Amino acid sequence: MRPVAILAPHGRDAAVIEQVLNRAQVPTAVCSTLAELCAGLDESAAALLTEESLAGDGLQPLLDWVQQQPAWSDLPFIVLASRAVPRTALLERLGNAMLLERPFNAESLASAALASLRARRRQFAMRDLTETLESRVEQRTQALAETEARFRAIFEGFPESLYVVRVTADGGFLYEGSNPTAEQRSGLRAEAVLGKPAAAFMDPAQAEALTSRFQACVAAGRRIDFIEEFHAAAGPVTYETTLTPLWDAGGRITRLLGMSRDVTERNRLESRLRQAQKLEAVGQLTGGVAHDFNNLLQVVLSGLTLLERVQDPARRLQLTDSVRRAAQRGGELTKRLLTVARRQSLCPEPIALHAWLNDGAGELLSRALRGDIRTELHVPASLPPVLADPAELELALLNLAVNARDAMEGGGTLTVSAQEVDLDGITDVDGLEGRFVRLSVTDTGTGMSPEILARVFEPFFTTKEVGQGTGLGLAQVYGFARQSGGGVRLRSQQGQGTMVSLVLPLAEAAADTAPAQGAVSAPPSSPPAGVAVLVCEDDDDVAALVVDMLAQLGHAPTRVSTAAAALGALADGRAVDVLFTDVVMPGGMDGLALAREAGRRRPGLPVLLTTGYTGGGAAMAPLGVPLLRKPYRIEDLAQALQRVLVA
Repeated sequence: MRPVAILAPHGRDAAVIEQVLNRAQVPTAVCSTLAELCAGLDESAAALLTEESLAGDGLQPLLDWVQQQPAWSDLPFIVLASRAVPRTALLERLGNAMLLERPFNAESLASAALASLRARRRQFAMRDLTETLESRVEQRTQALAETEARFRAIFEGFPESLYVVRVTADGGFLYEGSNPTAEQRSGLRAEAVLGKPAAAFMDPAQAEALTSRFQACVAAGRRIDFIEEFHAAAGPVTYETTLTPLWDAGGRITRLLGMSRDVTERNRLESRLRQAQKLEAVGQLTGGVAHDFNNLLQVVLSGLTLLERVQDPARRLQLTDSVRRAAQRGGELTKRLLTVARRQSLCPEPIALHAWLNDGAGELLSRALRGDIRTELHVPASLPPVLADPAELELALLNLAVNARDAMEGGGTLTVSAQEVDLDGITDVDGLEGRFVRLSVTDTGTGMSPEILARVFEPFFTTKEVGQGTGLGLAQVYGFARQSGGGVRLRSQQGQGTMVSLVLPLAEAAADTAPAQGAVSAPPSSPPAGVAVLVCEDDDDVAALVVDMLAQLGHAPTRVSTAAAALGALADGRAVDVLFTDVVMPGGMDGLALAREAGRRRPGLPVLLTTGYTGGGAAMAPLGVPLLRKPYRIEDLAQALQRVLVA
């Protein structure tokens, strides 16, 4: 504890004062001269002076010390005086001075001294706190300077374009800074950009598009990623840009940090890689198609050749069946190829998976498996309906079940499960975003190696023995899922089984508004015989057989080879009860355009379309025109004509 300095040069004043203060536990230091007092003030808690010590003209050193105190210091002075009060101006110059009258009371003197000690302790505490705060401020200032230097070095040395946009109070966007990379790639100097909106130095269309991105980032309050293209002097440049909002202390977005990565060269290389992969896939696809179709054509040609030579009716029937089966297999192979290429015409409808599996699909699944394989279904009834083509979904599930069966040679468990999932477009491998249903088929089989996993969706890739599989199963599943607006997820490990998941979009309509699964509509009534059918088919061989089948059905066919000839036949007033036309036609007008024009010229004329390429199914839907897919049998043709004529 610092002492109270005492200056009382007359009589026993100093001894009495010291005795009173010591009795009150106050340390003291008695000084004999003013110079001694001034020398000890720096280490004193207070100074106690008598009026006699202040007499004369030698007080200047004391007054100088008072003036030179640090900002935090204000040393308390206790002045003992008689009723004749010392000079007021002197007390004011001492500053923190307290006057006690003589004769003083011991308790009053002790109380004044203790109060001075407390005040002085608070001053020292404030000094220590101030010094600590100053040290912390200095450290923080230095740390901020170092952080700013590091940030500036990173900002200026970053290999991609960086820029900062200030969000004004009225919702505008002004460029506030950019790094050298941005200046170099854009060709714009900082002085041409800073403090200006995008429209001041950018093409109007590009500026409008970029400003809309700024607005979207502020509205979302989170980072957004997008792709933008700029037309530079050297050609078009593609950027992958990330915008990150920056907030102030009040929680308002005041700036946007943009980072643009030039991906022009990367996209060019990826395009070349995709082209090379396409060529490789086309080569593999061509080889697979050629192998399978040549086998089918061999059956057809051999069967037709033998039909010319064999006279036995039973043997001719066997040959006819073989040729028919080969043609049907060819049609099924074409359908699978179109599904792989995502050109198959789908008829999606809401499907409640729980009811769908229990109403027939689950039984079909069980029939495809062996007796040593147990089936488990875990599909909640509360699951929302999906939107998919029921027939294609059933085929996809059957393909997965067959693959799982072949992977479990010694038996096992096949589990079909489903759950609703929420996908993020940024992290999902297919860019899917929103709510979907994941339908999973899991087996306890041998699993797949990483090498097989990398190629499992390739067309005609198979690990089965020759003749045991086409290699189109999983490729068809993938094509169906992607064309349905979903995707496929595959997880497998050798010795631990495989799980293949179909990610399917949700149906907008409720499942109970969809047609009942497995419901069979009543067949239409039979049309009259002798129907005048205008056949528009450019292939002479196909046309000859179609005309022959129509004649066998008792109708009156007339064949033309182009859409223009069909319109001419409609214009000359001849009797036409139904127009039967191929979709793909030469001469600049296809079957769809012909159907529209025929409907305009002869309102209400029934039209039946046929095609071997079903990619136009989506375009046919608005017309409401029925479609007969090639190849078809005479029974299929009869049923299709029956439906369009009595509709």
